[in-house]
Amino acid sequence: MALGLAALGLAISAAWPARGQERSEHVHHRLLRVEQWDGEAGRVLLTYPRREDYADHPPGERYPLVVALHGLGEARKGTRLGPLGWAVDYALPDAFAALGRGRLTRGDYGGMVTDAHLAAVNEALGRAPFRGVAVVAPYTPALGGAPEEELEAYLAWLAGPLLEQVRAQFPQVAQTAAGTGVDGVSLGGWLALEAGVRHPEAFGAVGGIQPAIRDRVEAIGARAEGLRGKPIRLLTSEADPYLAPTRALSRRLRGAALPHSLIVTPGDHSYAYNRGPGAVELLRFHDRVLARESYEEP
Repeated sequence: MALGLAALGLAISAAWPARGQERSEHVHHRLLRVEQWDGEAGRVLLTYPRREDYADHPPGERYPLVVALHGLGEARKGTRLGPLGWAVDYALPDAFAALGRGRLTRGDYGGMVTDAHLAAVNEALGRAPFRGVAVVAPYTPALGGAPEEELEAYLAWLAGPLLEQVRAQFPQVAQTAAGTGVDGVSLGGWLALEAGVRHPEAFGAVGGIQPAIRDRVEAIGARAEGLRGKPIRLLTSEADPYLAPTRALSRRLRGAALPHSLIVTPGDHSYAYNRGPGAVELLRFHDRVLARESYEEP
């Protein structure tokens, strides 16, 4: 069930006291109670656009759903505060607001964008304005070096029980794989790619933002055939410590003739990057490629 608005406000303000109201005026937040992969009670944060008509979905359709996984810093905060990472630490509501304006600036990327990419993004937004997606942020555990069974238990939960619980509690989001994407940053970028290649039946698009794939390039690439025909986006930066393995994964996908996009921007591996290119490109990619399902209130 969804937590009450008062409880949500307390949770957000505890981590984000100064700018919570300013940012939240662009989006709705809902904390949903879920059973986690380990059987423990947990919660996820669902964020979606605040519409002028105050509706929870666009007329006649559901929002596409994006599972967004956070980085190691939020994993260290634990299951209570970790799921707030995208909304609080990565300024996702600011990215919703920026895309909703219909034209982005260098400031929306924190300055970490080339003139050519910014022009291309704005040209694309001029042709097809941002329509909005719903982003569900679960807790992302630090699974680097974990046994295979622990890794797979989490990935299977993302692709199955998590989606089932979110869809049951908030039916205004996509109910099919074609309308559902998975993405993440750093630790979460690695796990998003693993989830996508291991469970392609669950996701219609897969992304990784500065993914901490380290020595996982071959393992991910070897499983990627199931993503054939689905949009794949890799985002990294010139000073990202994972630039080399991300480029190596791109080469591996090209070698398998798997279409995908590789975006390399200016910037380092930091919270500033997550708040700029990370949040903007997360929303922009999935808004463009995920299917939109028809929906009428019961």
